[in-house]
Amino acid sequence: MDFPRFKQQLEAAFSRPLPGQDAQYQMTPAGRERVNLEKINQNNVKQAATAALFFEQNGRPHLILTRRVEYPGVHSGQISFPGGRKEPGDRDFSETALRETREEIGIEPDQISLLGSLTALYIPPSNFYVYPFVGLLKSKPDFTRQQSEVDEILTPDFNGFLDPSNLRNSTIKTSTYSIKVPSFHIMGETVWGATAMMISELRAMFEPSSP
Repeated sequence: MDFPRFKQQLEAAFSRPLPGQDAQYQMTPAGRERVNLEKINQNNVKQAATAALFFEQNGRPHLILTRRVEYPGVHSGQISFPGGRKEPGDRDFSETALRETREEIGIEPDQISLLGSLTALYIPPSNFYVYPFVGLLKSKPDFTRQQSEVDEILTPDFNGFLDPSNLRNSTIKTSTYSIKVPSFHIMGETVWGATAMMISELRAMFEPSSP
Protein backbone atom coordinates (compact mmCIF):
# COMPACT_ATOMS: atom_id res chain seq x y z
CA MET A 1 0.00 0.00 0.00
CA ASP A 2 1.42 3.36 -0.97
CA PHE A 3 1.27 6.38 1.32
CA PRO A 4 -1.55 8.33 -0.41
CA ARG A 5 -3.84 5.29 -0.28
CA PHE A 6 -2.83 4.58 3.30
CA LYS A 7 -3.53 8.16 4.37
CA GLN A 8 -6.91 8.17 2.64
CA GLN A 9 -7.99 4.90 4.25
CA LEU A 10 -6.73 5.89 7.70
CA GLU A 11 -8.54 9.23 7.65
CA ALA A 12 -11.73 7.52 6.47
CA ALA A 13 -11.43 4.89 9.20
CA PHE A 14 -11.66 7.55 11.92
CA SER A 15 -15.08 8.58 10.60
CA ARG A 16 -16.38 5.07 11.40
CA PRO A 17 -16.71 3.15 14.69
CA LEU A 18 -13.39 1.80 15.93
CA PRO A 19 -12.62 -1.93 15.64
CA GLY A 20 -12.18 -1.83 19.43
CA GLN A 21 -11.42 -4.73 21.73
CA ASP A 22 -12.43 -7.29 19.09
CA ALA A 23 -9.27 -6.33 17.22
CA GLN A 24 -7.08 -5.65 20.25
CA TYR A 25 -7.70 -9.01 21.90
CA GLN A 26 -6.56 -10.92 18.81
CA MET A 27 -3.07 -10.22 20.17
CA THR A 28 -3.58 -11.60 23.68
CA PRO A 29 -2.93 -15.14 24.94
CA ALA A 30 -5.68 -17.71 24.38
CA GLY A 31 -8.31 -17.57 27.10
CA ARG A 32 -7.42 -14.07 28.29
CA GLU A 33 -10.57 -12.42 29.60
CA ARG A 34 -11.41 -8.96 28.34
CA VAL A 35 -11.14 -6.05 30.71
CA ASN A 36 -14.38 -4.16 31.19
CA LEU A 37 -13.07 -0.61 30.83
CA GLU A 38 -16.21 0.87 32.35
CA LYS A 39 -15.45 -0.86 35.64
CA ILE A 40 -11.93 0.51 35.92
CA ASN A 41 -11.65 3.05 38.73
CA GLN A 42 -9.66 5.88 37.15
CA ASN A 43 -8.52 7.02 40.59
CA ASN A 44 -6.69 3.75 41.15
CA VAL A 45 -4.73 3.53 37.90
CA LYS A 46 -1.78 5.29 36.30
CA GLN A 47 -3.14 7.23 33.35
CA ALA A 48 -0.98 7.53 30.22
CA ALA A 49 -1.09 8.29 26.52
CA THR A 50 0.85 7.10 23.48
CA ALA A 51 1.29 8.26 19.90
CA ALA A 52 1.25 5.98 16.85
CA LEU A 53 2.87 8.23 14.25
CA PHE A 54 3.29 7.67 10.52
CA PHE A 55 5.45 9.34 7.91
CA GLU A 56 6.10 8.82 4.22
CA GLN A 57 9.35 7.24 3.10
CA ASN A 58 9.94 6.00 -0.44
CA GLY A 59 6.24 6.45 -1.10
CA ARG A 60 5.15 4.10 1.70
CA PRO A 61 3.80 4.53 5.25
CA HIS A 62 6.32 4.01 8.03
CA LEU A 63 5.42 3.68 11.71
CA ILE A 64 7.57 4.95 14.59
CA LEU A 65 8.33 2.54 17.42
CA THR A 66 10.85 2.65 20.24
CA ARG A 67 12.71 0.05 22.20
CA ARG A 68 12.67 0.81 25.90
CA VAL A 69 15.90 0.78 27.84
CA GLU A 70 16.51 -2.08 30.25
CA TYR A 71 15.26 -1.19 33.74
CA PRO A 72 13.77 -2.94 36.79
CA GLY A 73 10.20 -2.99 35.53
CA VAL A 74 7.63 -5.13 33.69
CA HIS A 75 8.08 -3.32 30.34
CA SER A 76 11.89 -3.37 30.33
CA GLY A 77 13.37 -3.61 26.84
CA GLN A 78 10.00 -3.92 25.10
CA ILE A 79 9.01 -2.40 21.77
CA SER A 80 6.53 0.42 22.34
CA PHE A 81 5.07 3.64 21.04
CA PRO A 82 6.36 6.98 22.30
CA GLY A 83 4.30 7.86 25.35
CA GLY A 84 4.08 8.01 29.08
CA ARG A 85 2.22 9.07 32.17
CA LYS A 86 -0.08 12.10 32.21
CA GLU A 87 1.38 15.01 34.15
CA PRO A 88 -0.56 17.69 36.08
CA GLY A 89 0.31 20.35 33.49
CA ASP A 90 -1.15 18.40 30.57
CA ARG A 91 -4.51 19.82 29.51
CA ASP A 92 -5.69 16.48 28.11
CA PHE A 93 -4.37 13.11 27.00
CA SER A 94 -3.54 14.27 23.49
CA GLU A 95 -1.19 16.83 25.02
CA THR A 96 0.36 14.03 27.08
CA ALA A 97 1.01 12.03 23.91
CA LEU A 98 2.54 15.02 22.12
CA ARG A 99 4.69 16.04 25.09
CA GLU A 100 6.02 12.53 25.60
CA THR A 101 6.78 12.23 21.88
CA ARG A 102 8.82 15.43 22.00
CA GLU A 103 10.67 14.32 25.12
CA GLU A 104 11.39 10.75 24.00
CA ILE A 105 12.19 11.12 20.29
CA GLY A 106 12.45 14.87 19.66
CA ILE A 107 9.47 15.48 17.34
CA GLU A 108 7.81 18.83 17.94
CA PRO A 109 4.00 18.93 18.26
CA ASP A 110 3.65 21.33 15.31
CA GLN A 111 5.02 18.59 13.04
CA ILE A 112 2.20 16.21 14.01
CA SER A 113 -1.38 16.12 12.78
CA LEU A 114 -3.45 13.97 15.12
CA LEU A 115 -6.28 12.12 13.37
CA GLY A 116 -7.96 10.58 16.38
CA SER A 117 -7.58 8.03 19.12
CA LEU A 118 -7.84 4.27 19.31
CA THR A 119 -9.72 2.33 21.96
CA ALA A 120 -8.24 2.84 25.41
CA LEU A 121 -6.74 -0.21 27.07
CA TYR A 122 -5.78 -1.27 30.55
CA ILE A 123 -2.46 -3.02 31.23
CA PRO A 124 -2.82 -5.04 34.45
CA PRO A 125 0.89 -5.88 35.08
CA SER A 126 1.81 -2.20 35.33
CA ASN A 127 -1.64 -0.79 36.26
CA PHE A 128 -1.56 1.65 33.33
CA TYR A 129 -4.73 2.86 31.62
CA VAL A 130 -3.55 4.02 28.19
CA TYR A 131 -5.10 6.37 25.65
CA PRO A 132 -3.51 5.72 22.21
CA PHE A 133 -3.51 8.52 19.63
CA VAL A 134 -2.77 8.28 15.91
CA GLY A 135 -1.14 10.96 13.80
CA LEU A 136 0.66 11.83 10.60
CA LEU A 137 3.95 13.69 10.27
CA LYS A 138 4.56 16.39 7.70
CA SER A 139 7.83 14.77 6.62
CA LYS A 140 10.39 12.19 7.66
CA PRO A 141 11.53 13.34 11.11
CA ASP A 142 14.96 14.04 12.50
CA PHE A 143 15.03 12.12 15.75
CA THR A 144 16.60 13.10 19.05
CA ARG A 145 16.54 10.08 21.32
CA GLN A 146 16.03 10.45 25.08
CA GLN A 147 18.82 8.12 26.13
CA SER A 148 17.50 7.57 29.65
CA GLU A 149 14.27 6.00 28.33
CA VAL A 150 14.75 5.03 24.69
CA ASP A 151 17.36 2.49 23.65
CA GLU A 152 16.54 2.56 19.92
CA ILE A 153 14.09 4.11 17.45
CA LEU A 154 12.57 1.81 14.82
CA THR A 155 10.68 2.90 11.69
CA PRO A 156 9.20 -0.21 10.01
CA ASP A 157 7.09 -0.09 6.86
CA PHE A 158 3.51 -0.44 8.12
CA ASN A 159 2.74 -2.81 5.25
CA GLY A 160 4.69 -5.41 7.18
CA PHE A 161 2.01 -5.42 9.87
CA LEU A 162 -0.68 -6.06 7.23
CA ASP A 163 1.16 -9.13 5.96
CA PRO A 164 -0.30 -12.26 7.67
CA SER A 165 3.05 -14.06 7.38
CA ASN A 166 4.44 -11.69 10.03
CA LEU A 167 1.84 -12.79 12.61
CA ARG A 168 3.19 -15.59 14.80
CA ASN A 169 2.96 -17.15 18.24
CA SER A 170 6.03 -16.45 20.37
CA THR A 171 7.23 -17.58 23.75
CA ILE A 172 8.26 -14.47 25.65
CA LYS A 173 10.57 -14.75 28.65
CA THR A 174 10.72 -11.88 31.10
CA SER A 175 12.55 -11.55 34.39
CA THR A 176 9.56 -13.02 36.25
CA TYR A 177 7.63 -15.29 33.87
CA SER A 178 7.40 -17.03 30.49
CA ILE A 179 4.30 -16.69 28.31
CA LYS A 180 3.15 -17.73 24.84
CA VAL A 181 1.54 -14.84 22.97
CA PRO A 182 0.51 -13.76 19.47
CA SER A 183 3.07 -11.31 18.12
CA PHE A 184 4.23 -9.39 15.07
CA HIS A 185 7.69 -10.16 13.69
CA ILE A 186 9.01 -7.06 11.96
CA MET A 187 12.61 -6.07 11.13
CA GLY A 188 13.86 -8.96 13.24
CA GLU A 189 11.91 -7.67 16.26
CA THR A 190 9.07 -9.27 18.21
CA VAL A 191 6.23 -6.85 18.94
CA TRP A 192 3.80 -8.14 21.56
CA GLY A 193 1.68 -7.09 24.52
CA ALA A 194 -0.11 -3.74 24.66
CA THR A 195 1.77 -2.37 21.64
CA ALA A 196 0.69 -5.34 19.53
CA MET A 197 -2.90 -4.85 20.72
CA MET A 198 -2.87 -1.22 19.56
CA ILE A 199 -1.32 -2.16 16.22
CA SER A 200 -3.93 -4.90 15.79
CA GLU A 201 -6.67 -2.28 16.05
CA LEU A 202 -4.85 -0.09 13.54
CA ARG A 203 -4.43 -3.09 11.26
CA ALA A 204 -8.16 -3.81 11.41
CA MET A 205 -8.85 -0.36 9.92
CA PHE A 206 -7.44 -1.57 6.58
CA GLU A 207 -8.42 -4.22 4.11
CA PRO A 208 -5.75 -6.95 3.85
CA SER A 209 -3.12 -5.75 1.45
CA SER A 210 0.02 -7.13 -0.10
CA PRO A 211 3.11 -5.08 0.79
